[in-house]
Amino acid sequence: MMNSLDSLKNLILNNKRFALFSHLRPDGDAYGTSLGFALSLRAAGKEVALYNEDGLSPLFEFLPQSQLISRPPTTPPSETILIAVDTATQDRLGPTFLSWKTEVDLNLDHHISNSGYGKINWIDAESPASAQVLYEIILALKLPLTPEVAQCLYVGIMTDTGSFRYRQTTAKTLEIAAGLIRAGASPSELSQACYQSYPASRLLLQKEVLNTVQFDHHQQIAYFSLTPEMFQISGAHSDETEGLVESLQSVRSVEVAFVLEKIDEKTTRASLRSRGTIDVQKIASEFGGGGHTLAAGIRSRLPLAELKQKLLEKIRISLQSASGLK
Repeated sequence: MMNSLDSLKNLILNNKRFALFSHLRPDGDAYGTSLGFALSLRAAGKEVALYNEDGLSPLFEFLPQSQLISRPPTTPPSETILIAVDTATQDRLGPTFLSWKTEVDLNLDHHISNSGYGKINWIDAESPASAQVLYEIILALKLPLTPEVAQCLYVGIMTDTGSFRYRQTTAKTLEIAAGLIRAGASPSELSQACYQSYPASRLLLQKEVLNTVQFDHHQQIAYFSLTPEMFQISGAHSDETEGLVESLQSVRSVEVAFVLEKIDEKTTRASLRSRGTIDVQKIASEFGGGGHTLAAGIRSRLPLAELKQKLLEKIRISLQSASGLK
């Protein structure tokens, strides 16, 4: 889903002020793409603000100029182009943005579930990361690709491809990664910053999680729930849960893994991962969520226990159906 390159070019090159948003509970691709875009636009002489409803996670403070990321103001900036990156649905931009009651001028994403809510939509569902989509825009529009921009985009691609392990990683993705390295991204330094710089509390949280992992359907399903007690015992924060669900996929038999977390009295969050037999985006969409074939998310009003049972039922049926097709 893409508008013309001319419309995108006119929007970027013929305007001066920009504000960038990414989704709630941002991950490496959300941070990397939004910050990389902001730094490229700034290098091109633009005025850029960078917002996220949840602010900056300490896990991504290593990104260059990450201090630019702030929570959005209560009123929208005037005469400013609004850009959303890596965000499948507008409500995932957060309540502050929604209170502005305004439209997104550019919706840049790679989620197949994106509804195209922007005035201009630049969505490549074949791309493994929004950072890869942005890289191609930067080249097409001849925007600056500074070492700092390259570092941000490399982190976006690396984290959303599982360090170049997931199925949507293509020769093109690796060629783009090579281009980012030539532009100034250091694979070893960025990998260490992303995967070998956690606080001890995350390891202690993982210890609590592993004690509660459950299997279902001949060990083809693995799941766990995050509880307030786990956070209290470990001293971890919610943003330290990133990547925990992927550890369940280290078990050879596991086709689908998911994690549940009660966000507040009215909201339960679920993150789903698939080895490839099952399209978890389709399952997530039945609960109002979305994402990709191999990775999807849900925010539901259902109580945690009820959502768990409904997910298990849907996944079992999908696995049985897939087995019957073989």
